[in-house]
Amino acid sequence: MFGKVRNCSCPARAVAIPRGVRRIAFVAGALAIFFASTASAQSAGASNRAAAEALFNEGRKLAASGKYAEACPKFEASEQLDPGLGTLLNLAACYEKLGKTASAWAEYKEAIPLARASGSKVRLDLATERATALESRLSMLTIRAMASGEEATGLEIRRDGVPVQPAELGTPIPLDPGAHTIEAVSPGKQKWATTVQLADAAKLDVSVPALTPVPGSAVAPTKENASKPAEPPPSEPADSGSKQRTTAIVIGAVGVVGLGVGTVFGIGASAKWSDAKSQCTAYPYGCSQDALDARSSAQSKATIATVSFIIGGAALAGAAVLWFTAGPSREQSVAVGVGPGAAFVRGSF
Repeated sequence: MFGKVRNCSCPARAVAIPRGVRRIAFVAGALAIFFASTASAQSAGASNRAAAEALFNEGRKLAASGKYAEACPKFEASEQLDPGLGTLLNLAACYEKLGKTASAWAEYKEAIPLARASGSKVRLDLATERATALESRLSMLTIRAMASGEEATGLEIRRDGVPVQPAELGTPIPLDPGAHTIEAVSPGKQKWATTVQLADAAKLDVSVPALTPVPGSAVAPTKENASKPAEPPPSEPADSGSKQRTTAIVIGAVGVVGLGVGTVFGIGASAKWSDAKSQCTAYPYGCSQDALDARSSAQSKATIATVSFIIGGAALAGAAVLWFTAGPSREQSVAVGVGPGAAFVRGSF
């Protein structure tokens, strides 16, 4: 009936970790997955298109022989592998031949904007005319839920095994003629189900009653427990904030080490500057090679000291924020200090 025309190209398809690190790792992982999936999609796309074309051609042959029950699954599989306007129209026509009016109408409606976008007036007119003609033949089923308030808590209604969205309740929904099963389930309630036979162009309403409680699912009140006030459930201890404070201690230790390193290299830089100046007759001119080397070493140490002070200060600031924003905790003590050539952190919780 129609050649297969594709309307789209294949789509390219615990230790606390700082949030910044997690974001960087997530972005890196997403990029790796994207590039890997792109390469895989290109390979799979060609295979899918070949399979879709073969299924489409087989469906055309079956439909031409009047074997619509066998042709429709071929068109369905072809459409899933490689969507195309021609496949969609052939599938809609196949459904219509089988008397699946709602399915055919839905496929024709989906084909209308695709045909308009492709600029094919013939296919646009056909999809529009067939969809309009089928509207008067649609079979409609309206499901209503009689339960309300607490009775409706946890209620799930299914139509032919598919959950019915709350917005669908009370709205006539087009369905193919034939048998349809409606069931309702809810925790602690007996399951309810019914099967209706929907004729061509029929309009049916199904009301789901309030479900009956399962015997023994609730404890009946007695004189003993009716007069006794219900005991409140034991309150769970509030979040002690120990994890957050532990993180603050670790970050604080990094800050202390950074300040310690900065102090050591700062003192070393100062000493080197003094050595450089003492070996120069007129600083910065008239300096010996040893003095120039001392000056270069002083600059390097000064740079390291500056970076260490910045990192240490930032870490201590972050640790302070974490510490003072943590929730209440059990008695605890923490000691942080810097000694000659060492930094230490002590704590108890």
